[in-house]
Amino acid sequence: MICVSVAERELADALSALKAAEKIADLCEIRLDALESPAVLPFLEKAQKGLIFTFRAVEEGGFTKAPLKTRLSFLKEAARAGAFAVDLELAAGKEAVEELRAGLEGTKLLLSFHDFAGLPAASFLKETVRQMKALGADLGKVVTTAKTPQEALTVLNLIVWAQEELDFPLIAFAMGKAGVYSRLVAPLLGAPWTYAALPGGRKAAPGQLPADVMRQILNHFL
Repeated sequence: MICVSVAERELADALSALKAAEKIADLCEIRLDALESPAVLPFLEKAQKGLIFTFRAVEEGGFTKAPLKTRLSFLKEAARAGAFAVDLELAAGKEAVEELRAGLEGTKLLLSFHDFAGLPAASFLKETVRQMKALGADLGKVVTTAKTPQEALTVLNLIVWAQEELDFPLIAFAMGKAGVYSRLVAPLLGAPWTYAALPGGRKAAPGQLPADVMRQILNHFL
């Protein structure tokens, strides 16, 4: 599946982007941190596809700095309103994760980890995934930055490892030019979905491919 990130600044532009994204996406990610005035309900009222709500911390690539309490408030609102999933960084801590999880019913909890500086050791990444599962996540997301194509393989290997060793669905790929191919390979290895940008829209992370290009390529394999 392809998840298209909606990362526009203005609400009206973001709603227009959502409408366009749904024509080529299986899921859409609403980047609340990208919005000048974050809102949840307008997206759910318009959506035809499942929505993942993210209010990313600046430390892990967020566009806007906001207190954890504020970010949790928006994610809990999204869950109450019927979002498909909410995405919170593992680094938010056990208390924050448990607080968010307590309000979830039909909404999936996605715990994530992002490293924009490089590639941590494989042992560290595996322990990170173990923590995600231990805290009750329905699925995890691990994204690092690759300086070479070989580095991206370390992250991709986590997908199969998490399936076989933990029975845990994991989205994993590498950012940057050297990691672009990993965004395409991730779903082939069993990642629940991969992320793409709306053609002509604002990219949410380095190396995001336009969704129409990604769809065309993946159609040859899936």
